[in-house]
Amino acid sequence: MSSPTLTYLIIDDLEQPSERQVGTLVRLSGRRDSAKTRQGAIELVRHLWEEDLLPANRFANGIHQDSIMAVSEPTDTQTLRPVERGAQELCQLLNLQVTHQQTCQEARPLLSLVQAVLENERSLTPEELELASDRKTGKLLQKVASSHAELSRFRESMSGDAQLILEIIRAETPGDVAIQSPDTVTNGASTAAK
Repeated sequence: MSSPTLTYLIIDDLEQPSERQVGTLVRLSGRRDSAKTRQGAIELVRHLWEEDLLPANRFANGIHQDSIMAVSEPTDTQTLRPVERGAQELCQLLNLQVTHQQTCQEARPLLSLVQAVLENERSLTPEELELASDRKTGKLLQKVASSHAELSRFRESMSGDAQLILEIIRAETPGDVAIQSPDTVTNGASTAAK
């Protein structure tokens, strides 16, 4: 059995419009996306670049944490049982939720700036002007929007099978799955021929 792998996309130049951005896919051994595995992906790309194994014109602005994103591998969900598919979806949803909440927390210092600009009821303070002119502010706001959009898209695409995991956890007796009907388990999908 092969060890689990993670796939990352390292974006070449974040200042390019999204339709013109290019990147490098990197696969690493690992079970879950973490700061350590992301750093490993960045180090691998730096090494490849320094060894001239990547085009020399890549990464003109450097390689950093904002340049990397985890890419989920497509799996054959047709062979999975609904509860297995639900577990996969729930894990992906948890990762997206954590990423979004961490990004929003990181953007919390921008709250008064964003409110002031949107409400248009007062001038910006000197501190807010400095924040507004900082390039990192725009990148952070884009990161908030991207994480929110990715989370929303994933929620819309979910099969509903993740609810099965909640029902298993809610069962009154540990290890005793309390399921009321086959329709509940399969979300109305047809079961084996009768």
